[in-house]
Amino acid sequence: MSDDPADPRERSYRRIRKFYEISAEREWGRLEQPTDGRLEFAVNKAWIHRYLPPPPARVLDIGGGPGRYSIGLAEQGYRVTLADLSPDLLDVARGKSAEAGAELQDIVEVNATDLSRFGDASFDAVLCMGPLYHLIDENDRIRVVQELLRVLTPGGRAFVAFLNRMQTLRVAVNQDIPFFTPYTFENIRKYHDEGILDWPIPGTFNLAYLYFPKDITPFMESAGITTLELICSQSNLADVQKHLALFEERQPELIEWVMAAAIEQANEPSILGSGFHVLYIGEKP
Repeated sequence: MSDDPADPRERSYRRIRKFYEISAEREWGRLEQPTDGRLEFAVNKAWIHRYLPPPPARVLDIGGGPGRYSIGLAEQGYRVTLADLSPDLLDVARGKSAEAGAELQDIVEVNATDLSRFGDASFDAVLCMGPLYHLIDENDRIRVVQELLRVLTPGGRAFVAFLNRMQTLRVAVNQDIPFFTPYTFENIRKYHDEGILDWPIPGTFNLAYLYFPKDITPFMESAGITTLELICSQSNLADVQKHLALFEERQPELIEWVMAAAIEQANEPSILGSGFHVLYIGEKP
């Protein structure tokens, strides 16, 4: 990675670091918010555990940020290395893992496009739950997948999260947050037509690349990985998360059944476009 501030790639990395510097603690809490990340976290965890090898398998959580997935896996006996581009998120992870008494094998600052500090076939599973969100250049995204495959053992499993471009129009016309105005038209058109969210407001989620669900499997398989599953991380409940939280409060005896049903149907092809995140699960041949 170049240190030249004029390098477009380095400028983009600095923007990403700045965002997570501002929102480091918020990112830890996001995955327990009833109307934001809690559903995503529950669905992803369930499907990850279906395909993870048993502990004490070696797991690389690249782009794992504050360590939500890493800490849970370490508590179950997995040997987890947490890596991220943001030193601020890693500081949160150190504190949270100490609070939980969960021992991580390592916590390191690493760019997902360059995993050279890790040897070939050094992990039994890799979680990549965020890096592909922020890489605008396709060559960088390809490089990440190549690196994931390199560090995986044969038969190792990869869990890779994508942002869903099917959601762009729904976000754009949401009048709770008036995102789409005559003054932002060019930004919105780029967001929808090219899959690039470039919203230059500090503290907002910006500089992101989004995929149509139909393009994810071909992209991953072009790197040589074998597809096992493609799931919608919010199943078909993305638009009713507020009601899901109220349902849990008012009818707690039924919430377990609802969540089990939502998790079970998360790989139904007809709902892949209905959530904000898509999780790809693949295997190294």
